[in-house]
Amino acid sequence: MTATATPPLNTAPDDEAYWLAIRDTMQPMYVNTQLVNTRRGAAPRTVRDRVRELVDLSLAYELDAYEPMRELKESGSSLAIRGLLAGYFGADPDEVALTRNAMEGIATVLNGVALEPGDEVLATRFCYDSNLAIIRQRAQRDGIVLTFVDLPFGIASDEAIVAAFAHAITGRTRLVSLPHVVANTGLVMPVREIAALARSRGAFTLVDGAHSAGHIAFRLDDLGCDAYATCLHKWMYGPRGTGFLYVRRERIGDVWPLFASWSGKPAHSIEKFEEVGTVFKALPASIPEAIAFNRGIGQAEKSARLRYLRNRWAVRLRAHERIRMLTDIDADPGTGFGGFIIDGMESEVFARILREEFDINVRAFAMEEDPTMRGIHLSPGLSNTVEEVDRFVEATFAILARSHNAFMRAG
Repeated sequence: MTATATPPLNTAPDDEAYWLAIRDTMQPMYVNTQLVNTRRGAAPRTVRDRVRELVDLSLAYELDAYEPMRELKESGSSLAIRGLLAGYFGADPDEVALTRNAMEGIATVLNGVALEPGDEVLATRFCYDSNLAIIRQRAQRDGIVLTFVDLPFGIASDEAIVAAFAHAITGRTRLVSLPHVVANTGLVMPVREIAALARSRGAFTLVDGAHSAGHIAFRLDDLGCDAYATCLHKWMYGPRGTGFLYVRRERIGDVWPLFASWSGKPAHSIEKFEEVGTVFKALPASIPEAIAFNRGIGQAEKSARLRYLRNRWAVRLRAHERIRMLTDIDADPGTGFGGFIIDGMESEVFARILREEFDINVRAFAMEEDPTMRGIHLSPGLSNTVEEVDRFVEATFAILARSHNAFMRAG
């Protein structure tokens, strides 16, 4: 197969003057050097200003038939907003429903796909704990079975991952749930191959896209999954309380909505998923500003910058004898996430010293389903600078040098 040439970037990932200007539009309000951006991104001023502009209107005119935002449905959605999201992520507007967060979309699918007692849901231990809680509730309520695919922790090839899914899928598997990007390590799952495999076995595929939307470049119509749920406040830098659910047109009728449609939307309508009651319209009404911010930079440019920031620390750290990387920084596509383990030092101890002595925040983690899967996670965002990343590297080396004698004695 001939590789497709990658178009040149409009902005280089190391053009610091440009990226400092982007940081200035975001104005992060961190209390320390924040190198973990997986929970939220700093929304740019244009988004924050738009929300503030609409707050009074949303509170004063929410139920007025002549309200200034009457083009938005009660749920805050509109065909124009759905069209913007569909255009950015490579889908049709009639396959995209506006939600209030990733979990709403995930819960809709996990509760809405018809399952019988004994049917199997195949998931990974890297799935978000709330996702697994939903499956476990259905297991208790409906008698379905939760099974985990056995995946390696850390670096893994696409071939090994697909082989593990192929081995785990059985004749009783009806639904496959997986993250697009594993948050703690930045592993990008081969969704296209897994979705094709699941479809060949008659299983529905749900992808948690909380850490891929706005982070890596992809098209939903290329992924081939049956459903994809995400939020817009992480790597799309939109307001908290916004997200979307994509369901492939052919499978919309196979998923019950979380709330019954009171307007009689047919089973094949994506809009049946949007009838959730009244929402605060100032939030979804600012989605166009978030899309404009991302388009102004370019997704390829964003992704390249995030990878550049990760490589700036990860390349230096992986050369250290006490560092074991959990992230393949040479993988393509890569992410801005990285994880590692320090030989001879607990992750929590390292993170505490880094925060208390150097005023730098990273995340010490243990996987919910298997606490032996532990490490340290970083995810610099567009609002971080190379100086902040470099200061983290120097602080890490200082901590390692200081603990060297204790490590040698333990060895």
